[in-house]
Amino acid sequence: MTIFYLISLYVLLTFTILLFIFQFFLNLPRNKKEKSYAEYSGKVLVMVPCKNMDFTLKENLVSLKNQDYHNFDIIAIIDSKDDPAFKVINELGIRYILTNYDCKGCSGKVRALSTAMTKFTGYSVFVIADSDILVKKDWLSKLVSPFVIPSTGLTTTFPYFKPMGGIWSKVKTLWGFVGQGMMESDITKFGWGGSLAFRKELINDSSMKYFSSRVSDDTALTKICKDAGYNIEYVPGAQPLINSPDDFKIFHEWSVRQTALSISSDSRILYLGIVVYFTQIWVFLMAFILIPFIGFYSLILLIPTLLGEIKMNGRLKETDYLYYLIYLILPFFYLYNLLAAAFKDQISWRGNTYKLIRN
Repeated sequence: MTIFYLISLYVLLTFTILLFIFQFFLNLPRNKKEKSYAEYSGKVLVMVPCKNMDFTLKENLVSLKNQDYHNFDIIAIIDSKDDPAFKVINELGIRYILTNYDCKGCSGKVRALSTAMTKFTGYSVFVIADSDILVKKDWLSKLVSPFVIPSTGLTTTFPYFKPMGGIWSKVKTLWGFVGQGMMESDITKFGWGGSLAFRKELINDSSMKYFSSRVSDDTALTKICKDAGYNIEYVPGAQPLINSPDDFKIFHEWSVRQTALSISSDSRILYLGIVVYFTQIWVFLMAFILIPFIGFYSLILLIPTLLGEIKMNGRLKETDYLYYLIYLILPFFYLYNLLAAAFKDQISWRGNTYKLIRN
């Protein structure tokens, strides 16, 4: 019995130490210096699909309209003048078009973007801006600046979800840091469709046929860019804000939907995510479970958690000690998101239901 106990403890400790090493290196700070570029001067079209009244919609559209970039046009895209967003668009004097692109299986956003991309062709770069983002005056200048390099096909950033509600809006803030972390790695970097720019050369008859058949605009453009041999550049200096008044229901639907869209574009995200968050949970729990066996030395296993919270603190734009507690429970929620999304074959998005197509 003693030998069996010692062997079992040895195996458990060895397994836990290996996972600890994995989590330790995963949570080490990686400070990448933001790249600087010469001034880009190409003609740019900012496309803003609008549906219903996003939170702070007027403020968001004003910020998109008042950019310091010298050579751009902005176009709002709506399904109907009966849409509540039209009143704000019209009040601000923003040019608009109605969606009329004929596509099957596409989302409303993809239909809207396809309408604009086929109607306006005299631009060097197309930009997608979600109507819920709030940006600084230099957002567009920074977002398009990497196009001075011919190998750049797509530029993107990732938002900061500013909490405007209760605890679940704060959970969303930290949830968003996963996307920022993915952007900072060349392996997991992707195009985020809320703030994304791409060369007109990416769109031809073949790629347009593919794009206009998809539910997710950003995953489609990410694939088109990579298949065409262009690079994706992450531009953290162009980060927008999204004012988020989420309660549990809104956050839950949003987080599962976003996870399902990511998994549908690349199944590796599911398996990699399960590994990352399972090991994070395991190492954290073992720090306490092992105390009766090896004493308080087991608390060394909390180092990855502390590193993660230090990294989190560096990304936060406001101070609230509640974030440190939320951080501890987030891996459980991430794991739940992945497992819940893995079994979804359709999503609901802005009043419509779409079937997911797995790549």
